Amino acid sequence: MDGMKHSEPAEVEVWPFAVTRSVNTGFRIVAAPDFLVDEDRYSLLHDVTTGDPTDDSVYRREYRVRGSESLRLLYRVVYLKASDVGLDGDYAMSGPRRTPLIEGVVCRTPSGPPATRELFAEVHSRCGADVRAFFEADSTTHPVSPFPSFAAPGTGETVRVADLDPYLADDPSLADAPYLAEGMDSTAPTGRRPSGIRRLAAAALSAVLSALGLRTGRQAGTVPGEGGEGAGAPGYARGGGTSPGPARRLGRAAGAIVLTVLVVLLVRKFK
Repeated sequence: MDGMKHSEPAEVEVWPFAVTRSVNTGFRIVAAPDFLVDEDRYSLLHDVTTGDPTDDSVYRREYRVRGSESLRLLYRVVYLKASDVGLDGDYAMSGPRRTPLIEGVVCRTPSGPPATRELFAEVHSRCGADVRAFFEADSTTHPVSPFPSFAAPGTGETVRVADLDPYLADDPSLADAPYLAEGMDSTAPTGRRPSGIRRLAAAALSAVLSALGLRTGRQAGTVPGEGGEGAGAPGYARGGGTSPGPARRLGRAAGAIVLTVLVVLLVRKFK
């Protein structure tokens, strides 16, 4: 129960991590487990850690990959305090918004550590200097700091845990995802690269739709963050001349449908 003393000591090896942003940067991984940095896999922390900022609970989530490996993340999402980065006031600000801070531990054993305030105080202490250095540098080229493991406190004041659905890194649906979407943070994890025939078919379909005048314009995205919404609405590509009549538009649509079916059959044949 929240606030009760955890009375069963258990020494569990954990690795600390921290994710935050600065004034002019997007969210960046500031500190990560050394084994993930060595293997160049620390970017998984971007996708696995989700949740709203709260002081009342922490999050627990499993990361599964390659059918056998499993990592367990225990983390909290709070707002970065101004005092943590040498500023006055209550919170460190990124423009008009408070700056979220994600900090926690990665565990490689089936049973994770007890979720205690002492554990998160230890993580905050270990990663604090690196978080401040990143915030002050305010640069996207600031290096990720690798951290070794430590023994998680076996006792302490427990906090409420919200269990999230496992993150399945080897989900077959990722096979059709873009390898690196335009505008994606280069540190964010990517899906598996689509096959050559699928990339070719997608490019051919895009060209056909463009030629038929049926390709829509790029949709404006929203800006995440406290109180932030992106401006703009879906638009359509503008062309010169007068608009085609209903009969011509219907003919173009029918042609696009037929070609789309042919492309789908081609993709299935070469899967």
